[in-house]
Amino acid sequence: MSTIRLIRLFTKSLLVSISLCFLPGLSVAQSEPSDSADTGKPETSIELMYNEANNHSKVLTATVKTNVKDTYEAVKGISVNFYQKEVGPENLLGTSSSNDKGVAILVVPEDKLSKTSVDYTFIAASENDAKFEDNQEEISVSESDFVMTLEQGDSSRQVLIKLQAPDANGTMAPVAEVEVRLYVQRLFGLLALSVDPETTDENGEISVDFPAGIPGDSAGNLIIVAKVEEHEKFGNLEFQRKISWGTPLIIDPNKNRRELWSSRANAPLYLIFIINTMLIGIWGVIAYIVYEVFKIWKLGRQKAS
Repeated sequence: MSTIRLIRLFTKSLLVSISLCFLPGLSVAQSEPSDSADTGKPETSIELMYNEANNHSKVLTATVKTNVKDTYEAVKGISVNFYQKEVGPENLLGTSSSNDKGVAILVVPEDKLSKTSVDYTFIAASENDAKFEDNQEEISVSESDFVMTLEQGDSSRQVLIKLQAPDANGTMAPVAEVEVRLYVQRLFGLLALSVDPETTDENGEISVDFPAGIPGDSAGNLIIVAKVEEHEKFGNLEFQRKISWGTPLIIDPNKNRRELWSSRANAPLYLIFIINTMLIGIWGVIAYIVYEVFKIWKLGRQKAS
């Protein structure tokens, strides 16, 4: 028995010693500070995009996000400075604060835009913020000429696209092999005219037949939109034209006079009948209960007298 007890005591002591050896290492691993604890501020990421509409409106869009528990969340209310060429007060184009989606938008002022070159370098920077580390992102785009014209013949309607950009000598030259998507503006978005994008030819041109039968407004007007999306050299280009190529919208006030989505005065007759019947039944039951309670009260008074 004494030998067995000694073996048990030795085993317990060995297990305790092994545990004490590993515990300090575990404590240090759990208490190691993260990178954000070293700097004191969380880091941000900036996504910068360039958009140009109808060859005159240049817009910079910066989306600011931060990593929270392995997911990126939008940063609201952070100030973003937009620069050209490099960061510096003399190159500042403007400042904008991010909205609820972390998006800061700046319309590039033409008077501040340096046009010494056909290539532009834009920088979006968050600087000296009290909550987040400084960060910046830059994008390079080239000048371009993106035009859409609409032609109507006796039996056809065509959308013509032409894309040009300055060459090495500064002369406008056609740009081939650029994908362009065509849309029609709808109330809640864009309707694509084709599944696959069109591609410019060696003359930088695209010719597309416009389909008939697309609804327009009461005058048949609709807005045709041509887009170059996320091009590595030109960014996002857009051109819009309004034309009366749609089917005129005819509003018949008597067509949907009594439907479920109509106004209260034009509700379906069967729905009015059902609801009024239910209301009469409910108020009838309430009136019957009140009448019975009144009879009980009256009988009680007669017995009491």
